[in-house]
Amino acid sequence: MTFSEDPLRLWPIAPLRLLPLCLLALAPYAHASWTIVQTGAPVTTIHESSVYLAGSGQRLAPDDIVETQPSPNGIVQMQDQTGNVLALGGDTQVLLARDGRVALLRGWLKVQHVCTAANCAVPVVETERMRVTPAERSALVIAASTPAYADANANAVFCENGSAQLVTPGKPHGKPAQTGMSVHEFAQLSKTNAGIAVSARLDPAFVAAMPLAFRDALRPLPLPPAPAAPTTPRLATASAPASRPVTYADVSDWLHSALAVRTEPGTRFTQRFGARLSDPAFRRDIRRNLRDLPDWRPLLLPPVKPSMKPLMKPLADPLTPPHPAPARWSGIAAPASPSFASVWARP
Repeated sequence: MTFSEDPLRLWPIAPLRLLPLCLLALAPYAHASWTIVQTGAPVTTIHESSVYLAGSGQRLAPDDIVETQPSPNGIVQMQDQTGNVLALGGDTQVLLARDGRVALLRGWLKVQHVCTAANCAVPVVETERMRVTPAERSALVIAASTPAYADANANAVFCENGSAQLVTPGKPHGKPAQTGMSVHEFAQLSKTNAGIAVSARLDPAFVAAMPLAFRDALRPLPLPPAPAAPTTPRLATASAPASRPVTYADVSDWLHSALAVRTEPGTRFTQRFGARLSDPAFRRDIRRNLRDLPDWRPLLLPPVKPSMKPLMKPLADPLTPPHPAPARWSGIAAPASPSFASVWARP
């Protein structure tokens, strides 16, 4: 039997032939995009390294940053193609990473994970101090670094429906701490607490500071029809709003944050906004804050590569006589030395 006819050698090839079909089936859900379905006012959106204002019906791209205006009652509702719903309160900043991950830098967020598809991304919410993973058919209210509630570094989660898993980073070289919570439980991680405190009683201060619209259950709204071609906010057209390059003030909070997306390979901010160093104002602001931005130091102050050639030739010692150059062979044997000839000569 030849190599091509050996069934034991052929069996791993068959699953590999089906791999592209499997990836095509999972692609629409693994990278499902978010769409703004309801907003009372335009929201600031950072796409790659450009800023523009987005309204209802705007489809967002992976890794887009969305920032809402300060408002006590108004919310911004977003949905993906699999049934997940996000609601942002006023003065809230989020980054919509790939695979459903949501990085919450500051503000109020309500997430509902009711996936109607066979394969969908779980909307995992990550703050600077914890990671929240909702179970299927769960609704959570999350607050992160909101001055109106507790201290500026407090993180709190209320489980309205279902359950969730909370993970906090452990000590250096330690394992992360995991905590579970179920329906109507309240979890808080304050600046003074080392771990997450879960209680069956909801904090009244949390309820008082929470947006009023978050007291009602989230209801999915009809998604606008998909555009014929993906739009990119570069030109001021009907489908692509006007944009401008980001300034340091636009992204300073994100650059100084401790979020994992700041330094991860897929969302590293030095790669995303590094081209803005060509702008003198952006470069000046980065240089002024370089002490707090060590990951930007190699871009501003790249290390000097050592030269392979010596800078100068070594000086000759005047007391050491120069070595004579070796004689070139002319093809004629040199005459034998008399001393050696006398030793080997026969009587």
